[in-house]
Parts: sequence; C-alpha cells; structure tokens
Amino acid sequence: MAFPESQKITSSKLCRIISDGSENRRFCFILGSGASVESGIPSGNTLEMRWMEYLMGLSKDGSLNTVSPGETKELAKKLFHEKKLQHSFDEIEAEWKSAKDNKRTMSSEYYFDIYRLRFHYAPNEGYRYLERIMDPCEPSLGYHSLALMLTGGNRHPSKSDTNLHNLVITTNFDNLVEDALSLYTDQRPLVANHESLAAFIHPDIRRPIIAKVHRGLMYNPFNSPNNTSKLKKEWTKILDYALNAYTPIVVGYGGGDGSLMSALKKAEFRNGIYWCYRKGSGMPDNEIQKFVEKQSGYLVEIEGFDALMMEMGITLFGETISPEETRSHFKTQSDRRMGDYTSRWNELKKIPHIAKILEPISKVEEAEREKREEEDTLTYWDHFNKAYDAVEKGDYNTAVQEYTRAIEKDPNYAFAYNNRGNSYADLGKYDQAIADYNKAIELDPNYAFAYNNRGVSYNDLGKYDQAIANYNKAIELDPNYATAYNNRGNGYANLGKYDQAIADYSKAIELDPNYAKAYNNRGNSYDELGKYDQAIADCSKAIELDPNYAKAYNNRGISYRKLGKYDLAIADYNKAIELDPNYAFAYNNRGNSYNDLGKYDLAIADYSKAIELDPKYANAYNNRAITYRKIGKKALAEADEAKAKELEAAEKTP
Repeated sequence: MAFPESQKITSSKLCRIISDGSENRRFCFILGSGASVESGIPSGNTLEMRWMEYLMGLSKDGSLNTVSPGETKELAKKLFHEKKLQHSFDEIEAEWKSAKDNKRTMSSEYYFDIYRLRFHYAPNEGYRYLERIMDPCEPSLGYHSLALMLTGGNRHPSKSDTNLHNLVITTNFDNLVEDALSLYTDQRPLVANHESLAAFIHPDIRRPIIAKVHRGLMYNPFNSPNNTSKLKKEWTKILDYALNAYTPIVVGYGGGDGSLMSALKKAEFRNGIYWCYRKGSGMPDNEIQKFVEKQSGYLVEIEGFDALMMEMGITLFGETISPEETRSHFKTQSDRRMGDYTSRWNELKKIPHIAKILEPISKVEEAEREKREEEDTLTYWDHFNKAYDAVEKGDYNTAVQEYTRAIEKDPNYAFAYNNRGNSYADLGKYDQAIADYNKAIELDPNYAFAYNNRGVSYNDLGKYDQAIANYNKAIELDPNYATAYNNRGNGYANLGKYDQAIADYSKAIELDPNYAKAYNNRGNSYDELGKYDQAIADCSKAIELDPNYAKAYNNRGISYRKLGKYDLAIADYNKAIELDPNYAFAYNNRGNSYNDLGKYDLAIADYSKAIELDPKYANAYNNRAITYRKIGKKALAEADEAKAKELEAAEKTP
C-alpha cells in the first residue's frame, strides 16, 4: 500500500506539534521493547535471534550448553500439534534463516513461539532470565526527557498538578520509567503492574501513571501467545478513556502482540495518533500503516528513542536537560539525601544502646577524620560532621565556623547553608540565619526544610505573616511535612487565630501520631479558647509520649489552675521544675497558684526565682508586685512595678 505522504512527518515536526499544543492537548506514550534497547535491554527481535542460535545448537545462551537441533524440532513438532505454538517450526526456521542471510532480525510475530521453545522445560526460568537481563540496566539518556514530560517539567511533586502528559502505556516489564522518575525528579508514579490495579487509574490523577498491560516483571508477566492474544478486561475501560483523552505517541512498539494492538484498533482516537518508527528499519508493516491512516494519524521517522526524546526535551525544557543542569540536579539531590541520612544517623546515636552498637563504626570514622585533619585533607562532610558534633554540645559558634569551612569547600552546598542558618538562629542571630536560608533556597528552590526554618526565624522576629508564608511554601513542597504544619500552627496562634492553629496541629498529629510537641501546642490553643478539658487531654497525651516534656507539664498546670484545681496545677509545675530547674516560666506560674491559695511567701519566693533565672521577665516583676501589695509591702510593690514598666518599654523599642 502507499501511505499518504501528507501523513508522514519528521521528529522535529512532532516536537513542534507537542510544544504548540502542550497547554491544551494531552499526550501520552505507548512504549514497546524498542524504547528499552538503548538502555541495554535487548529487543524481542534480538532475543529471538539469540534463542534460535541456542536452539539450533550454534551457540550457548549464558552458562547453558547448546541443545541439538533435532531435540528442538521434535519439541516444536509436539507443541505445534498440541496447538501450543502458532507457527510450525519449518516456518520459524525459514524466517530465522532469511533474517541471518539478509543480516536483519526476525519478525516479532515469532517471539512467543521461540520463547515457548526456549523455556518450555523450565517456565519460571524464563522470568528469571528476563530479570537478569533487565535488573542491571539504567535508563538511557532519553528517559530524562520522558521523566520531565510525565511531570510537566517539574521535578518536585508539589507542582505535579500542572501536568497534562502524565501517562505511559507499555507492554514492557522493565522498571526504566520508574527509575528515571526517581533519578531525574522527586516524584513517584502510580504504577499499575497488574490488571487488578487498573481501576486505580482515573482522570483526576496528575502524578505520573505507568500502565503495564503485560504486567511488571515481578507480577508473573505475560510472555506467551495465550495471555498476550487478548487484553485483560480490567484494562479495557481505562484504555478507552486514555486513548480518547490523550493523543498517543507510539515509540518502540511493533504491534506484535494481539492484546494492546487489538485494543488500539477498536479505540476511537479524538486527536489521532503518532506512530514512530526507526530510520533504517523501514516503515511499519501494512497492518499498522492501514491503522494509522484510518485514525488520521501520522508516521514519524526517528533516529531512535534517545534521539527523539532528547529532541523533545530540548524543544520543551531547554537547558534543563543539559549535562551541567543535570549534574547540578544530581548533586543537589545527593546532598539533600546524604544530609538527611547523616542527620538521622546522628539522631539515632543519641539513643544509648544504638550508640553502643555504632561505636565501632564511629571510632573508625573518627580515626580516619583525624588522619585527614593531620594531612589537611578534610572534606566538606568532615566539617559538616564536626559542626553537627558542636551543635550537640551546644557550641553554636564552633558549629558556625565548621559549617563555614564546609561551604568554603563547596560553595553550592545548600544543606550546609541551611544548617549554618540553624546555628545562627540558636545564637539569636536571626538576620544572619535568614540570609543563610535564602542562599540554601537559591541553590535548591525545592528545599522544604529551608523554607520551614526561615519561617521559624521570621516567627522568632515576630514577623508572623512572613513566617506563615514560608511554612505555606514548605507544605506546598512537601504535603506530608508534619513539622511545617506544627510551626504554621504556632504562627497562627501568635496571631490569635486559634482555630486555624488547631487545624494545623491536628494535621501534624495526623501525619505523625507520636508528635508530642503538636499535642502540647494544640493544648495551648484549646486553653486560649477556654476549652480547658481538651487542653488538659492534649498535654496529657504529650506527656504520655514524652514523660520528660517539661513544657507540657507546665502548660497542663496552667489549664488546671484556670479550672481552680490548684493542687494539680502545683504538682505539674513541680514536675516541670524538676525536669528543668532553670524553667523561669514554671516558677512564675507556680507562684500564681500559690498566690491564688493565699500562700504569699511561697508565691514571692517563686517569682523571685523566676526573676533570678530571667532578669528581664517583666511579668514575674508584675506578679510579685501584686503579691507585695496584698501583704502591705507598698514600697517593694512600687519598685517591682517600675521595673516591669522599664522592661516592657525596652522590649517594645526596636
């Protein structure tokens, strides 16, 4: 047949079509084994030739010795008679010989028969064979562009709702698309590895979707004529939707199976189809040409999967796929993961029995670090770890110095800027902390931790609206970031928006049911709303989760006092002070309860202790003044009142 010339286009034209229609037209990809070849996975045609060489006694296949051609022919004769082969072995052999003579591969229609002959006596070995082939393979260059296509060019999941071209339909068993998404983005796909998962695919999903109509490698994949001749019914509905809603781009698929190809032939394509074929391999067979023409589709000649996808990537994403931009992405991703790993490692070391288990490793690492220090070859990770050790000792000045040295070793180390910002914040140098968080965000715009931490510094400066804006961004980047919800709750509480604060604390608790601070903070907001029983319940839960949580005891004491339960309040303040002998706020609050009970000497003693611990504690001076007046010590009361006014005025002065 003569395929219409007007329906043949170049790969460049296809890329322009996608670019021009990318805002209002949805494209999906149908991938066959040809899309995996450049990643090192042999195509079905290549495997046919390899297996025939083995079956005809001409070469080994892996560690297996050859078999005799007679044995192969005898098996084929039996299987064909039992209707377990689609083609007679004479036909298979003739096609193989023709392919060898003409230096080409065999037609894909013989793949399943040859697979059956190769693995007839050990069917499960066939799956293991394919697994051994696929497991070591990494996504080739073109998968970078495909990953960005599937995520709308957005590496981070917070922006996945902007994506339209988020679907891959494939007959392949491999994990190359999933691996590419992990490598080049932070997004995780919905992978339907089995027809029973097809129902989970629906139009509202914007995350990447991978539909494996022949199942994934670990799910007993379809690899015989019996189970690839017809599409499983579970796929029918979703494919009808997909092939109507999306414009398919077919790459590396020859239509050799009866399942997907049959579904394509029955589908109605609203926007046509683009069928890519490799230059030098000739146009697709007549059946495919008829199908594409009938669907008002186009044949696209390409150099190969990588070449097409790279051209598409340059057209749509420009420098994003360049080696330098990709290197920067890999480094940022690696630094963030390594930083998180190191932080978690060091946190676990605080647990005594874990520290003992890790002691041999810690000693080796320390010895190696000391050796590098003697040789003046410390790495940025060495300085990072020295800084972390300093933070654990409360030596924030040394921590700042070590993080600075880490940054000098690697000026693009976002994690070090973030952590130096934390140390500046611990020193009360919030402006310097914010400058470091700014730099961390500049280097890694998707760094949720840095946005959260910048929010904390703005909160400490009393800039609550700016703090909330940063927490919003952290949550947008990581919707499961419990700490950011808790901190945003603090921001709302500082603005007196207690209902919003409670909603955020509740979300933090939903994400992390063992989040003692969130329970305590929600308790504070309930207390502010006069819901004292709920406040007490939350503080009690915080104490249950963390029996050494002094603030939770103090805050529960506040609610008990408001209910007139002074003895319970005092008992809680006692416990808070026992856990933290320098807790000025708890002394002040215990003084209030003693004052309520008429125990003025005890109240004055507690206020005095609070003032000793925090000489700028204006409220403690005021409370002591009130008690002095009650016992007739007017001069002492007036002195305390004057001091309180002085401190309050100083606090308001910028």
